[in-house]
Amino acid sequence: MTIACIVMAGLLSYWIYDIANGRENDILCGILSSVCLLATLIPMVGLQYENSRIGVNIRVMSSVFFLILLIGNLLFAFFGIIMPTYVIVIGLILVVYLAVLYKMKDINFN
Repeated sequence: MTIACIVMAGLLSYWIYDIANGRENDILCGILSSVCLLATLIPMVGLQYENSRIGVNIRVMSSVFFLILLIGNLLFAFFGIIMPTYVIVIGLILVVYLAVLYKMKDINFN
């Protein structure tokens, strides 16, 4: 499933790059979208969890952040990529996701 996540993230990133093609920083948009989508797809689909409750929570949270990042990347690709704004907005969303994911692994459901 992890390989399928890598392929899916690559295809979606290429689609985002194709939408942004010809605009300034289109390659940056393609690369960062692949990193962001891959960071959310692997915990959502590619991993198995010992505790099913934590697994469900991580999958739901990952799918919400996947949609947020996908929509954000598509909006930047459609309307133009302003480098500082793009990096800050997408970076903050990704950092919030990774921080919440890090804290979720410490939750102990008994």
